[in-house]
Amino acid sequence: MVEYSRILSKYVVNLSYADLPDPVVEKAKLHLLDALGNILGAYDMPWSQMVITVVKQMKGEPQSTVMGVDGRYPMIMAALANGTMAHGIDADDSGARPSWAHPGSCVIPAVFAAAEAMQVSGKDLITALVAGYEVSCRVDSAVYPGLRDRGFHATGVVGTIGAVAAAGKILGLGEDEMVNAFGLAGIQAAGLEEWLTAGDMSKRLHAGKAAMNGVLAALLAREGYTGPSTVFEGKYGLLATHADSYDLGRLTEGLGVEYKILKCKFKPYACCHELCPPISMALELQRLHGIRVEDIEKIRIGLNHITAENQLKVAETPLHAQNHPAVAVAIALVEGSVFMREFFECYADPRVVELGKKAEVYVDPVIDGVFPSKIGTRLEIITKDNQYTLFEEDKQPISPSFIKEKFTVLSSGLLSGEEAEKIIRVVEDLENLTNIMELSSLL
Repeated sequence: MVEYSRILSKYVVNLSYADLPDPVVEKAKLHLLDALGNILGAYDMPWSQMVITVVKQMKGEPQSTVMGVDGRYPMIMAALANGTMAHGIDADDSGARPSWAHPGSCVIPAVFAAAEAMQVSGKDLITALVAGYEVSCRVDSAVYPGLRDRGFHATGVVGTIGAVAAAGKILGLGEDEMVNAFGLAGIQAAGLEEWLTAGDMSKRLHAGKAAMNGVLAALLAREGYTGPSTVFEGKYGLLATHADSYDLGRLTEGLGVEYKILKCKFKPYACCHELCPPISMALELQRLHGIRVEDIEKIRIGLNHITAENQLKVAETPLHAQNHPAVAVAIALVEGSVFMREFFECYADPRVVELGKKAEVYVDPVIDGVFPSKIGTRLEIITKDNQYTLFEEDKQPISPSFIKEKFTVLSSGLLSGEEAEKIIRVVEDLENLTNIMELSSLL
């Protein structure tokens, strides 16, 4: 039997900065900046503050930064807090298709916490970050869509595996230790989609726990703690227990040749990634044709079957709004623009509620036929006098300048414009940092 954890371990342990093509390095730095902005932007959210309160109660070695908080904390606790915040506003990146997880909110809090504790260089951080993304995206594609069909949230499950790869690389694990670390991460991988029912806070914690559990698994493996080497392919392994259908070959397909991080996507809006295209399309139609909300009689939104399932009857919480196709489009049209604040403040606006009732969400057979390799949307807005239609696939890339602007906006509650610009410059020059503390001291 092939031990896939052994193959992945060899890859992670042997990966060096010199192996990374320039586009991979540049993309990794953008994902880091994006994640840092998402963390700082979520600092004031109630779920973030609750986790921070608990973390502050924990005693231990002052190793790593909880962003926005004075002092340092044990690396596993910093990973928990920063991971929860990284996923705290749903503006975090998405994995390479076919996938469903958000690698940045798990990998980056884990790798950053470990990097601070070990005081590694910028090149070391970049290398470990890439290793985490490559592993996370491959595990994600191997179990998708079977994982989601069983009711698991991919971010919490596969994010744990990406986090341990990144943290283990920073901690200098050898091949056998990395095999054990994968096994120990696999037994902790968790996250249920039940948050969709009540729109509760638990989804935010999935990324925090994934980051924390990944760091914990790496630390235990470094001490000699053993885990199942057949964690991926075993009868009771991660794939067989979490998905009715899976493809083991995707775990190693193109490993070391194809860099999945290059295909990971950024979000322009703080919501489910699959809702970003219909939002953009609605705003484009409104801009081009001067559509007034009061003139809209009907909206039809054609999506893939999984995203269409998120059409809840009522958006009772911001989390519902961030995953509710009709409400997301209604917010965009009523407000005339949308990024983050609107999902938290406008979902219960009577105008949004009324417009959302006019929206029909359905499964479009053409769009569903190419899903999950491609994400598409068919949008129709019918007014008193006209009918406007757009069909398009998810557009990427988002420019580096947008990521910089996004970071500046999201961090503005904690940083001045000058402070944000300094962090941007440091991240842009990350490969030349001799000690990652030069960056963490600014956060």
